[in-house]
Amino acid sequence: MAAAIYDRIGRGYSAVRRPDPRIAARIEAALGDARTVLNVGAGTGSYEPTKRQVTAVEPSEVMIAQRPAGAAPAIQATAEDLPFADDSFEPRWRSSPSTTGATRLPDWPR
Repeated sequence: MAAAIYDRIGRGYSAVRRPDPRIAARIEAALGDARTVLNVGAGTGSYEPTKRQVTAVEPSEVMIAQRPAGAAPAIQATAEDLPFADDSFEPRWRSSPSTTGATRLPDWPR
């Protein structure tokens, strides 16, 4: 469902959505010394740290297609069905729904 929504509304997203440096700084600080990052709902990669090993997960082909050259590789998948073994990434930070699609996850605990 999220993929269909962002396939429709995500066209041109990277041309109008710019990262807020205040949010980027908070994300960097929250990640601490984590070396690996799993970015679920990665979109165009606006807030991905550049000095870490990032794996991006995004359900929308439209959003993946807008990721800049040199961005972390993106895997088309959903948060409900991640294609990774448990403990594949360092659990350091969980974002708030205001910076992710967490509020759009079916059966997400509220």
